[in-house]
Amino acid sequence: MSALTTYQTVSIDDRRTGSTLNLFYREAGHKDAPAVLLLHGFPTSSHQYRGLIDRLSDKYRVIAPDLPGFGFSDAPEAKSFGYTFDHLAEVIESFTDAIGLTRYALYVFDYGAPTGFRLAVSRPERVTALISQNGNAYEEGLSDGWNPIRAYWQDPTEENRGNLRAFLQAGTTQFQYTHGESDTNRIAPESYTLDQHFLDRAGNDEIQLDLFGDYKANLALYPKFQKYLRTYRPPTLAVWGRNDPFFLPQGAEAYRRDVPDAEIHLLEAGHFVLEAHLDEVAGIIRGFLARTLDTAQGKALFGELNDASVPEGAKELVAGMKGMFGFVPNLGYALAAEPAVLKVYIGMLQTLGETVLDPVAQQVALGAASRANAGEYAVAVHATLAAKLGASAEVVKTIRDGGSFQDAKLEAVRRFAAAIASKRTQVSDSDVNALTAAGYDRRAAVAIALAAGAKALANTVAHLSRVETDAGFMDN
Repeated sequence: MSALTTYQTVSIDDRRTGSTLNLFYREAGHKDAPAVLLLHGFPTSSHQYRGLIDRLSDKYRVIAPDLPGFGFSDAPEAKSFGYTFDHLAEVIESFTDAIGLTRYALYVFDYGAPTGFRLAVSRPERVTALISQNGNAYEEGLSDGWNPIRAYWQDPTEENRGNLRAFLQAGTTQFQYTHGESDTNRIAPESYTLDQHFLDRAGNDEIQLDLFGDYKANLALYPKFQKYLRTYRPPTLAVWGRNDPFFLPQGAEAYRRDVPDAEIHLLEAGHFVLEAHLDEVAGIIRGFLARTLDTAQGKALFGELNDASVPEGAKELVAGMKGMFGFVPNLGYALAAEPAVLKVYIGMLQTLGETVLDPVAQQVALGAASRANAGEYAVAVHATLAAKLGASAEVVKTIRDGGSFQDAKLEAVRRFAAAIASKRTQVSDSDVNALTAAGYDRRAAVAIALAAGAKALANTVAHLSRVETDAGFMDN
């Protein structure tokens, strides 16, 4: 369950102007949890992270400030403040000091990228991980959409500056949210409406035009940003909308040049990926953060998992698993840490086999509950077992990759199992009606509940132990 978001303002001393700035920020999560700093882009504010904060704050301390000149933070007059990305980064660095933020995973988007990379270069020891969502650090990531701005860099005349005012119009703001999205009905209109409200404030046009002009300085720093990546190799995730009109997919893929093991996810989405693809992106991010920030788990808790780690009371059970699979699954070693639990889990699966669900439907239920629990390991297991049981290639692929089944009965099982897991057991009448409409009754409902319960146990242990998926469960 997500933590309650608070909306706060902190005053900081601006190093350059000597004045006091009030910075607005959103925060949620336990103070002692690993921190995630979310830096927004143009023309938005921390409002763009309202949904992601909700999805992450049950595990992490999530903080999203509004940059000076944006959202609810102070927006000093352009000439007196001097809006450059160097200045914005200095202010945000002071912001982290003011709230005592000394270690954080850094999430950068659009303008947040040049701002955040300056923070990383200045204080690399503070960055625990890097997430770039359409946040560029490579020249090949810039599309032709930048041409009017490039023209202003090359010839900063009033005419070329004036041409950039088209980027500040309501139609352009809405375009940034809708371009590249197949279903614009999923984009909340308050998003671009709120952005436009702040863009239309007196004097804000000059702020934005100054930043357009200064963006050229970011390209000059790309080599320094890339050197930081090569030198410190922060765990890196790039999750981008491939249809972004301004930042191309090549910009995401380029991260692997400097961080070879960077994770890259390209979605069928536009610039503001979180608006229409929040759950998908949040799932990717949660998995990434779990692998990089949850340091008290995995080997720290379980040690090495192998035959030598199996307690005497679990050796016979583990041997039985080896006889079934031809190898001992990594999760079997983890469950064996408490022999009584491994015995119960195996018993649950055996009992499931005695229910009204046919063998393939059992794997669908187990896989769907695991997917709802972000249990990647178990999803791979149940896709593999479904194939061994003779399920069609389409069924196996759907278990493994997600989505809906063409078969109405399997789809009803998938939906009900996912509902149990995702709704904390509080399924709806709609879920029940879909199950009964497919020809199932209360026996099937209880059987699917057993599958979901078994996976709550197994998925929890998989997350705690951080077991790697066995080669035998990989999609070959």
